[in-house]
Amino acid sequence: MWRLLFVLAAAGCATAGQSMGDAPSHGDGPSVDSSHDAPPGACANPTTGTIATWSFIGEPGSQLMTAAVANMTAAGVTAAPVSRSAALVVASGVGSINSSNWATGSSLDVSKYYTFAVTPASGCTLALTSLAIDTKTSSTGPTLAVVATSADSFGQTSPVGLNTAGTSNLSVGGATGMVEIRVFGYGASATGGTMRIQNTLTLSGSLN
Repeated sequence: MWRLLFVLAAAGCATAGQSMGDAPSHGDGPSVDSSHDAPPGACANPTTGTIATWSFIGEPGSQLMTAAVANMTAAGVTAAPVSRSAALVVASGVGSINSSNWATGSSLDVSKYYTFAVTPASGCTLALTSLAIDTKTSSTGPTLAVVATSADSFGQTSPVGLNTAGTSNLSVGGATGMVEIRVFGYGASATGGTMRIQNTLTLSGSLN
């Protein structure tokens, strides 16, 4: 009887071993999921330099908005059009976006500005370092202008040169969502005075 039990136990072990060996094969090595080839959050198109450019050449000045130039926008960046805030009044001016009703006081009016925005692709972080901007004012238009961003709720401003093409510094780093940029004009001597952004407007920085 003991011999019979031993034979039965040995047969059971052999059957169990065969069952484990029948498990589905996964090839010669570990399974590889192609979705994990790149680390999560990796930026597909890192770049340094131009992030987005808007061109006003040929525009009447009175348009509601001006879209970014598609082939001058960094891959993976979504750039919103340049437009004016609701408090400004549309004005004409060939080759620009133009407006009147700027603040006449010595302090900027937070409701009166040009606005545009950029958003990095998922997995990328955005840094903005400078804004190349060309402006022109009328004789009674703003005498001062600044640029600010939503990265710090428009708290920090950088001077914008008037009646000239120049570059203003920006300090935005590590942004993973939309960043809005606003250009404020103030110090006008009359509400009918105008300030325009003309020719081209270019944001520079990096995408990582």
